[in-house]
Amino acid sequence: MRVAFLDVGGTLWPNTWPSRAGDREERVARLCKLVPTLPELLAIDLVDTLSGVEHPTSLLQQTVALIEQAVRRCLIGADVPVEAVIDAMCLPALGRAEPFPGTHELLSGLAQRARVVVVSNTLWRRRQALRRDFEQFGLGGYVTDYVMSLDVEWRKPGRRFFGSALAAAGATARQCVMVGDSEANDIEPALALGMAAVRVAIEEPRPAWSAAPNVCTSLEQVAEILLTQGVPTGDE
Repeated sequence: MRVAFLDVGGTLWPNTWPSRAGDREERVARLCKLVPTLPELLAIDLVDTLSGVEHPTSLLQQTVALIEQAVRRCLIGADVPVEAVIDAMCLPALGRAEPFPGTHELLSGLAQRARVVVVSNTLWRRRQALRRDFEQFGLGGYVTDYVMSLDVEWRKPGRRFFGSALAAAGATARQCVMVGDSEANDIEPALALGMAAVRVAIEEPRPAWSAAPNVCTSLEQVAEILLTQGVPTGDE
């Protein structure tokens, strides 16, 4: 094992976070600061419109198109840079989510043995934003790189996404293990490429079946497998 690919939502911390009092106001304030020409009422309308958006089922990242549609729907005539909207919508994880028990131990142990590359489908989060999240949780020093669908413009389970991840890792698929909670987005595409895989079931019940040879209900179990037993990969 030269590289450990790790999903985030549902694997290292919760897949969704409850809305927190003040989230809306924080997004509006961030947007108004980034786009001073945008009237506050239009900023509120845009934030409200985008807060209810979910990414469609698509291998192609659709964030830019969703923002452009929302800007037109809100009848905003001023120039609103897409990057400013992304930055405003992307609230920090700290204070909104907590890493699952065993996250620190798993990442620190993996970092001594392999490159740790975080791979994630996101709507608003770019690489630098997730890096800040990990640093604020005290986990940044263990991660070699972050591959985000919003940056590479392709989403899991697409081969183009995993191709970008392998390029960032500088490894072949058979040198890698994928750890994730989604059979369709993580396990199946990883195995199809020749990676090893570990399925995580922390937020959801243990699945009756998985293509992954190992299914873990805690990150402590993942650490036991990867750091003690070891998951064989093709080039080891």
